[in-house]
Amino acid sequence: MNKRTSAAIVVGLIIVLALSVLNHWLLTKWFNVTYVDWYMKNGALVGLVTALVSLAWGDVNKHVGLISAHPLIYLGACLQLVGLPLFVMGTHMRKNKTESRTRPPFDSLVSIFLVTMLTSVMFVWLVVVTPIQYFVFLICGAPARLFSQSTRRAVARLEGGWLEITEIDKSEKLTDGWWDASIAGKPVPITNLFASLVFLILKLTLV
Repeated sequence: MNKRTSAAIVVGLIIVLALSVLNHWLLTKWFNVTYVDWYMKNGALVGLVTALVSLAWGDVNKHVGLISAHPLIYLGACLQLVGLPLFVMGTHMRKNKTESRTRPPFDSLVSIFLVTMLTSVMFVWLVVVTPIQYFVFLICGAPARLFSQSTRRAVARLEGGWLEITEIDKSEKLTDGWWDASIAGKPVPITNLFASLVFLILKLTLV
């Protein structure tokens, strides 16, 4: 690790920590709840934005920066994650100059209101959820980061009601009837799975 990389990591950590401290202070002062408690109680907000951005990205697993241990790469990935669906919605809302068809006024007004509200939620997610989620994904994303470095993959097939499982080289092609059972290509769902497991254990043990 060179000095430039180390400096970038330090800068990223400072940004994440500063936002975390600010969010903790604001939530404690205004809502009388700690940052960690707020995050654990607002899974719906996190899930809503995640579902929305998944629609725009098609396959959110392409965006491996979301589980990066490097804070600046993670922050940049979150900005891109939110930026794409915002651009997509803006594209759909915009009307071509050559378009002669008139859009329904009711649909236009309601859409503007809902898109504005959704944009606000995404902004809150970016500012409030992103910092604390870095530390969650730093820990819970460890298996996914490790799996992604594997040079082997598991394949399976059903033959006569029996399940056959074996492993092959990562670059080896699949033969007919076999499917890739590996989870290395699904880093984001894996990380979310472990995060859900950790929070479930915490809730059960802290009650």
